[in-house]
Amino acid sequence: MIIDVTKYCSADNASTGVQKAISDLCDGDTLFFPKNAYHFFKELSRCKAYHMTNTDSFVKPDKYFAILIEDKNNITIDGNGSEFIIHGDMCSFAAVRCAGINLKNVTIKYNAPTNIEMTVKKIQGNKITYSLGENTEFEINKRNIYFFEKSPLTGEKYYELHNNTNTYCNVMHRGDEVYRTQLSPIRRRISIKKSGDFDIVISYLIAPKFKIGDIITMSQNRLRDNCGLFFWECGNMVFENITVHYMHGFGWLCQMCENITFEQIQFKPAENHIVSSFADSIHICGCKGAVKINDCFFTHPHDDAINIHGAFLRTKKMIDGKTAVFEFVHKQQGGYRAFFPGDSVKFYRRENLAQTGDIYTVEQTKDDIENKEVTIKFREELPELAEKMTVIENITYNPEVTISNCYFKAIPTRGILCSTDRKSEIYNNRFKNIRMPDIYISCDCKEWYESGPCKNMNIHDNSFSQKNPVVLEPLCVGKPIDNVHENIKIYNNTTQ
Repeated sequence: MIIDVTKYCSADNASTGVQKAISDLCDGDTLFFPKNAYHFFKELSRCKAYHMTNTDSFVKPDKYFAILIEDKNNITIDGNGSEFIIHGDMCSFAAVRCAGINLKNVTIKYNAPTNIEMTVKKIQGNKITYSLGENTEFEINKRNIYFFEKSPLTGEKYYELHNNTNTYCNVMHRGDEVYRTQLSPIRRRISIKKSGDFDIVISYLIAPKFKIGDIITMSQNRLRDNCGLFFWECGNMVFENITVHYMHGFGWLCQMCENITFEQIQFKPAENHIVSSFADSIHICGCKGAVKINDCFFTHPHDDAINIHGAFLRTKKMIDGKTAVFEFVHKQQGGYRAFFPGDSVKFYRRENLAQTGDIYTVEQTKDDIENKEVTIKFREELPELAEKMTVIENITYNPEVTISNCYFKAIPTRGILCSTDRKSEIYNNRFKNIRMPDIYISCDCKEWYESGPCKNMNIHDNSFSQKNPVVLEPLCVGKPIDNVHENIKIYNNTTQ
C-alpha cells in the first residue's frame, strides 16, 4: 500500500504527522512524499535513548529524530524529489531493528548547520571582518560570541555554542584545498562587533594569518551528541538517489547491520554553505554481509568520507576456561550488542596484533550496556587471555566491501578507511584534494580500537590525488607483526 504523507500533515510542519503515518505503516508499505519542502522541528520530534558508536552517547544518551522507524519490514520511503528540512540539532532519519528499508529520491538539508562557517571578507591590520553562514544566529557580549539556532515555532534555542569552546580541529577551506588547522577566528580576540546581519568584525592583538576568501569551519567535536542518519540492527537496506547537504553530530552511521547499498548518494553542501557533514560522511561499524557504495559523490565533510571497521573489545578478566568478560575502551564506543550466539571471533595480542589461538564460537552473551561490558561463554576452551593486553574481534560482522565509481573531492582527512578480512574491492574511483591518505588501512588496538586486519582486498583502476595514496598502518602497543594485513593487491591506478 502507498501511504501519502499529505493525508497526515502539511509540508510546513511534518513532524507529528509523519510520526503518525509511520505508526500506520504495515510491512511492505511505501511512505510517499509528494514533491515539496517538508519541515521537521526538534520540539515536535521523537526522543529516545539510543547509543551510537563514535559519538558521546554516554554523555548525551537522549537523541531526537525527525523520522524514526522501528521494528518494521520491507518499507520504502520515497521522497519523490522532496527536501527534508531539519530544524534543530537532531538526527534526520533513523531505522532500528528493521529489514528491507529503501530510502530514495530525497534531499536532506538542515536549516542552520551546526558547523560554524566563517568566511574572511576583509582584513584591515589587526581587524578581520567575517561573514557567517546563512541562517547562522548569534549574539555578542563584549568579547564573547554565542552561536545558536532558535525554534521558529517557540522562539526557544535548540542549542547554544559559547565561542565554540568544544572545538579542537577547525578546518580551513581555501577553495578546494582543505585541511585541519589550529588557527581560530575566536581565540586571542580583543573584541567582537556586529557589522551586518551575518557579518562580524573581530579585533586581535596579533591577527591570525588568514587570506581573503578563506572559510574557517568549527564544530562542537569534543561533544558528538548525535548523528545525521542512523541505522542499527537492520538488514537489506538500499539507499538511492539522495542528496545530503548536511548532517548534524557525526555522519551517516550504520552499526551492527547486514547488507547495505548506497547508490547515487551526493554529499555536498547547500548553496551559501561549505560543509556537508559535522564529521564523517558514511560510517560503517560492525556490519556484515555486503556493503556496496557506488556512483557517489563526497565533498567538504569535516572528517573522513568513508570509514568501515569493526570494534575491538579488550579482555577485562577470565571467568573460567570458556568464559570471559570484555570491555569497550574508547570513550565513544559501546552502548550496543556487539556479539550474538553463533558468531565467530578471533583474539589478538595488543603488543603486536598477533592472533591468539584459532577461531572461537559464541555460545551465550550477557551484556552490561551501561558499564560497556559483555560476558561471553564460548563453545570451545579458550587460550590464555592476558587481561588488558588481549582484544577480541567479531569476524562474523566483517562485510564484503565494494566501493566503485565514486568521486572524492576536498576532504580534510582521509578519503576511504576500510578494515575487513572479507573479500573487498575498491575500483574506478577518483580522488582530488585529499589532505591525508586517499585510502587508509589501519587495525587499531591502541587508540580508537577500530578493528580489524585486512586480508583480501583489490585496489585498482583508481585516479589518486597523491604519490603515496594507500597507507597501511596497524596500531598496537608495540611493533606490529609483519603480516597483520595480507593479500592486498594494488594495480592499474593512476596519479593526477
